[in-house]
Amino acid sequence: MSVKVAKSALVAVIVVVCIIIFFIISPFYTLKETEIAVITQFGKPRVSVNTAGLHWKVPFIDKINILPKMILEWNGEIKQFPTYDKRMILVDTTVRWKILDPKLFFESLSTISSATARLDDILDAASRQVVSQHTFESLVRDSNRIIELDKKTIQLLLQQGFTEEDLSNFPTITGGRSALAIEMKNAVANDLKDMGIDVVSFYIKQINYIDENLKSVFDSMVAERRKIAQTYRSEGENYREKKFGEIEKKTKEIMAEAQKTSKEIMGKADAKAAQIYNDAYNKNASTRDFYEFLKKMDAYKKIPKSASLLISTDSEFFDMFKSY
Repeated sequence: MSVKVAKSALVAVIVVVCIIIFFIISPFYTLKETEIAVITQFGKPRVSVNTAGLHWKVPFIDKINILPKMILEWNGEIKQFPTYDKRMILVDTTVRWKILDPKLFFESLSTISSATARLDDILDAASRQVVSQHTFESLVRDSNRIIELDKKTIQLLLQQGFTEEDLSNFPTITGGRSALAIEMKNAVANDLKDMGIDVVSFYIKQINYIDENLKSVFDSMVAERRKIAQTYRSEGENYREKKFGEIEKKTKEIMAEAQKTSKEIMGKADAKAAQIYNDAYNKNASTRDFYEFLKKMDAYKKIPKSASLLISTDSEFFDMFKSY
């Protein structure tokens, strides 16, 4: 019984060892959707595999080198380059790239870190070459819109001190920032293609003056904006004065019309009152006497209290005081 148990234990140990050895020297490997593999034999690339899933390899002979399949990003350092018109600028670029030929890539560069270091040299050189062959305006502009101005903008610039000659001398560009990015991409495409790399896109992220020139540029921009602001203020003041003049003119017209209307109404009212008085006065003798009496009383009321009054003895007013 003990011999059978010993044999069973030995068989179990052998099976476990075989399973472990099988997994260690397994002839299978898997790839993810985001991976590609380069199979080498004794350090030399034999074949590349681009499809995800389970694949076969020769144990002990084939070595699987995994590389990324997705689009990668390269961000270069901000470098100082001279333009064609001798301006020193800082250029910041970025590139999207991917492995086009895994076998060729592995033969040329082997790893992503080696590829990044090589990209630093090639892309910086291409950027310097393109920047040095074009003017500053071509690098910062994408069109000639700045010289295609409407009449109002031209008038505004003339008010700021620009002359017709200044406006006609704005540089004209033939390409522009986007076109130069494509030119940079084309400049490195062949070199990188020989290494199994495909440049998907090349972008100029930022262009700026070097620190020594920034202050003078900012001061110039501030002075320019102040001119524009002053022009707008002057236009606003002129517009305000114009509107105030229109309002004052309109007010005078309204007041004149109102005074004319009020005088017409008062004239009609006075005529109506006179008509009423006339009708009442001419009704009979007693109304005329009463009306004259009221008129006299009104006149007497208007005499100041501190005034001295000389009255003739034959006046009706004297007779009234006398009888009183």
